[in-house]
Amino acid sequence: MSLFNELRRRNVFRVTIGYIVSSWLLVQVADLVLENIGAPDWVMKTIMLVLALGLPVVVFFSWAYEVTPEGIKRESEIDRSQSITHVTGRKLDRAIVGVLLVAIAYLAYDKFILDPERDAALIKDLEQTVVEQAPAASQAVAEPGADAASIAVLPFADLSPAGDQEYFSDGIAEEILNVLVGVEGLHVTSRTSSFQFKDGDLGIPDIARSLKVRHVVEGSVRKSGEAIRVTAQLIDADNDRHLWSETYDRPLTAENIFAIQDEIANSIVEALSNTLGVGDLEVGEVEATTKNLTAYELFLQARPLFLARVNLDVADNLLEQALEQDPGYAEAWEMRAALQALKVNYGYSKIPIEQAEREGLEFAQRALEIDPRSAMALAVIARARGDSAEGLRSKDDIAEIIVLFDQALEISPRNASALNWRGLRFMLVGDLEKALNDFATCMQYEPYYVPCTENHFLTLGLMGRDKESLDAYLTALNLSTTKAEYAHFAGLARLGEELLFKALTNDASVLRGWRRHDELWNAYRNPGQDYGELIESIRLHTESHGQLVKEDFEYLVHPLGNDWRIPSRLMLWDASMKHYRQSKAFKSYIREAGVFAYWRQVGFPPQCRPVGQDDFECK
Repeated sequence: MSLFNELRRRNVFRVTIGYIVSSWLLVQVADLVLENIGAPDWVMKTIMLVLALGLPVVVFFSWAYEVTPEGIKRESEIDRSQSITHVTGRKLDRAIVGVLLVAIAYLAYDKFILDPERDAALIKDLEQTVVEQAPAASQAVAEPGADAASIAVLPFADLSPAGDQEYFSDGIAEEILNVLVGVEGLHVTSRTSSFQFKDGDLGIPDIARSLKVRHVVEGSVRKSGEAIRVTAQLIDADNDRHLWSETYDRPLTAENIFAIQDEIANSIVEALSNTLGVGDLEVGEVEATTKNLTAYELFLQARPLFLARVNLDVADNLLEQALEQDPGYAEAWEMRAALQALKVNYGYSKIPIEQAEREGLEFAQRALEIDPRSAMALAVIARARGDSAEGLRSKDDIAEIIVLFDQALEISPRNASALNWRGLRFMLVGDLEKALNDFATCMQYEPYYVPCTENHFLTLGLMGRDKESLDAYLTALNLSTTKAEYAHFAGLARLGEELLFKALTNDASVLRGWRRHDELWNAYRNPGQDYGELIESIRLHTESHGQLVKEDFEYLVHPLGNDWRIPSRLMLWDASMKHYRQSKAFKSYIREAGVFAYWRQVGFPPQCRPVGQDDFECK
């Protein structure tokens, strides 16, 4: 008899499979129980070690021994004609099937019951925390009353035969919103706020109450062949009464699309001015940014990807195609300029950052040649120059860079990207009050704009306002405008929020599956020591599990004493980085990045002071 057949006859395969499945099930249950009782990590490690060591023992036992009606005997002592391994095998088969069914049931229970319950419990706790602690983030965002001159533009419905023109209908609604934003005296809810109700079930009055507006614009778009039909209506949400409505049937051309947007915006403003008596409101003329319909449609497909910071490589390709159709399309040039560095930062391109910055600058210059008042192009140039100086890839004048941002915001005061990027420059130079003001202003205009939301609560943490930072973070988490990996972990440690710290670092986007969260918590509680081995453990785990991009990894480990890297501006001024600010490396970086020259030009931040003619110190 072959070895394989003998192994099968002695039920070695069955016993091995049964042991592995049973061990896996035991580990899952133990993990759940130990987590609930707060057992230390070594308990789970011990269980897994014992189970691993037990496998060869079980395999040997199944080979050398047999279960008989008279008890356990050595296999060599049993007459083959009297062997009952076939009976035992059938029993093992039933047992294995039973264990597998239990395992499947557990998986289903974990996925469909435990996971939702854990998520719901976390959300409930966070919501309760937000209510009890009166979050500063919500206070920082302006809450205008529902006066007569307040309005929201909802996404227009796509009624095209194929149902594949959602980007087009959204684009028309967004363009109308952008026109209304420029009407002085009219409060217009941001795109990120109004578009969150897309595909929802709430009625107009409920949406208006949520957005704190009196009026709502809704509509639909139908593209069919060479024709387009746009329907729009203005609704008084207080009584759900239609104040104005109109249907536009036109040949499908770029000129007609912009003309329809102009007519709708002017009709809305006229209705508000004449019917409601809110005073004279004037709307500027909608200018056709391109005469090429294909280019415009490609731009509309790229824009939501850019705003959401997803599929940025796809967005860039769409814009490239748009510019092939219309090389004079300034909006496409400025958006493509903004995309270049973002593609690298968000992991959608592996080209060197220097190349991305260079191409971004070239595209921004093309936009300015076409439209000298391109606010986004000016902001992109300022951002690229600032990032290059910050990363020590070039030397530049930070004061001059901030002036460029000022110019962009003078042209477009509500430009969320420009506000966020200027805030990051202020964060770098330690002017945290100005940084906080830029992020708060950005949130006032765009409450659901993720970058400003995250940088707002991180800046609060840098300022030592840990409780406010936590409140703002919890609010953002409830609104889905941030993720676990962007929590201000150093602030959580200072506040003693151990359970929340461990829950967030256990998130799938951070360090799920890593087993040293107790050590990480203790390290954060005691910064400034040598945690090189712990940092290496985090690095190896994140690399093997595809978690945390480079920037997020460095953000997580900087408080552990990772001084050999240039620290992120997001942690440079945190209290946990005091040890770094006392180092020669810090002074060298501040000089090379142009920060010291900026301080000498405009003044030192509160946390730093000049020493002599050519030196400084920071606390």
